[in-house]
Amino acid sequence: MEPRSPEHLRLPTFSQPLVTALQLVILDILKSWGVNPQSVMGHSSGEIAAAAAAGLLTPEEAIKVAYYRGQAAADVQTDNTTSTSDVGMLAVGLGPDAVQPYLEASAGQVQIACFNSPSSVTLSGNLTELEKVKTSLHEDKHFARLLLVNLAYHSTFMADIAECYEDLLYKNTCNCKSQAKKNVTMFSSVTGHALDRACDAAYWKSNMVSPVRFDQAVKEMVSQKDGADFLIEIGPSGALAGPISQIKKAITGRGSSVQYVAASKRGPDSIKALYDVAGKLFIEGGSIDFAKVNSDENDSESPSVIIDLPNYVWNHSTKYWHESESSKDWRFRKFHHHDLLGSKILGTSWNTPSWKKILRIQDLPWLKDHSVSSNHGSAILIH
Repeated sequence: MEPRSPEHLRLPTFSQPLVTALQLVILDILKSWGVNPQSVMGHSSGEIAAAAAAGLLTPEEAIKVAYYRGQAAADVQTDNTTSTSDVGMLAVGLGPDAVQPYLEASAGQVQIACFNSPSSVTLSGNLTELEKVKTSLHEDKHFARLLLVNLAYHSTFMADIAECYEDLLYKNTCNCKSQAKKNVTMFSSVTGHALDRACDAAYWKSNMVSPVRFDQAVKEMVSQKDGADFLIEIGPSGALAGPISQIKKAITGRGSSVQYVAASKRGPDSIKALYDVAGKLFIEGGSIDFAKVNSDENDSESPSVIIDLPNYVWNHSTKYWHESESSKDWRFRKFHHHDLLGSKILGTSWNTPSWKKILRIQDLPWLKDHSVSSNHGSAILIH
C-alpha cells in the first residue's frame, strides 16, 4: 500500500502477480453473473489465469505461478554470475514472413517472441540489435516500438530465468495437475493447439522460453465446428483488440464474424467495460444473470426488470416531430440579445420582423449618461 512510481509496477515481481490477481477477480465476477467459458487461452503470462478459468489451476496455485514467474526474473537478474542485462522486446507491425529479412543481420541476437497476428509480431533480443532492427523498420515506414520491459521473454535469452522458475515452482507449489472443467477446452499459445498436457512446472518453463503462438491458437479456437463465437479479453486493458481484428480478417468462413469485447480498459471509467460485456453478451443470446449484474451491495431492494416491452424495434421511417415557429426561432436564433433592440419576437416572420426590449437602468447603466435632465422621471434620449 506504500506509494510507488510507475517503474515499480513494471518490475516482474509486482506486475506478474498483480495482473494475474486482476484477471482472477474479473473471472470471479463473470462467474457470479453466470458467464462460464466454453474455451480459454492466454497470451504469454495470461495463460496462468486461462488455466485457472479452465480448472487446471486453483486460484491459489495461479497466484503462486505468477509470483514465482516474477521472482525468478528478479533472482537471476541480481545474480552477478548471470548476464541478463541489455535485452528487451520490440513490437512490430509486420507478419513473421515480412519481418524475417530484417532479422538476418542480427545472427540470432533477435528472435520472434510472439506471433500475434498475420500482420503483427513481437521481437525479443539484444537491445543494441533491436535498436538496429527498429531503425531499419522505421526507414521503410513500418511500425516498430520498444516495450517497457528489461527482459527478452519467449526467447532463448530467458533460459537461465526459466530454469530458476521451474525450480521455484517445484519447491513451492503443488504439482498443478488439476483436471480441466467439464466442457472447457484450453488452447495453448505455447503449441498453438488444444492443450494435451498438465499445467505443471515444466509447462510454465516452456511458456517462458517458447514463442507465443497466439495467432495459431485463436484460429484453431474459433474455426472449429463448435468453436467460440464470443471472445472476452480479461486483463488490464484491451491490448489484444488489434491482433484479434487482424486474425479475423485473415479467417474465411467460421470464425471471421466472432465478436470481441474487452472486460477492462484504462481510465477512470474502466468499470463500464465490464458492463459492456454483459450487455453485448445478452444481445448475442448469451445466458447472463442481470439481477447479479445490476445488484448493489448497498441497496437491499432488488432492481425491477421490465418484461412487457414490445419484442420488435421501433419504426423510425416516419418522423412524428412537430415544432412551432417560436420554438425553432429560439433553438436556431441567429443573433445575440441586443442592448437596445432586444430579441426578435418568437414566431414573427423574418420578412417583417418585430423586436422587443424592456429598458432598465439597472441592466444598462450607461443609459444614465443619456438623461435629458437630472429630475426624477426624466426621459431617456436614445440616438
